[in-house]
Amino acid sequence: MKPETQTQARAIEATEATDVEPSPPETAQAEGRTVRIPPKPTRAPRKRTPKLDELLAGAVDQARAALQGLAEDDEIGDHVGTVADDDRLVTHRFTATLAGYGGWEWFVTVARAPRSKTVTVCETGLLPGTDAILAPDWLPWSERVSQEEKIRLDAIAAGEDPEAAVARARSAAEDEAPDEDEPQDEDGPAAEPQA
Repeated sequence: MKPETQTQARAIEATEATDVEPSPPETAQAEGRTVRIPPKPTRAPRKRTPKLDELLAGAVDQARAALQGLAEDDEIGDHVGTVADDDRLVTHRFTATLAGYGGWEWFVTVARAPRSKTVTVCETGLLPGTDAILAPDWLPWSERVSQEEKIRLDAIAAGEDPEAAVARARSAAEDEAPDEDEPQDEDGPAAEPQA
């Protein structure tokens, strides 16, 4: 017997003795070889709330100065708040007073290296606040387009007159629609009176 076969036979014997099925080891193919994948750790990493860095939280004036290239002084409103994103990484938010951007806020993310006193601007931008007016959800073209427009585009693709195709479709729809003048019986066509 080959060594691999002997090992498998021993595993089967051990399984039969304990009546427990062994779980097959996870493997992957790499360059024509089978490689065993080590099991994933079962304990989840601990998540903790980052501590607000006092030096970065106090850098409100530096954050406001970072917005000078994006907006005029009158377009940057009051300081709204500070959020600790991670260790030594803080985001400042300012009210945006831009026309058409009611409820939006400027943001400036600042950071510093460990044991450093130098504040560095990482990112600036404009984000919607909680009461900001946002555009409606995007709909694909196939859901926005009308049936008439689909008929026009199909006619153009076929090399036909689009207005003639729309007229044909309208007349076909009118032919299929029941006449409102005729009384309709729920059971079918109206019965002829008997003499």
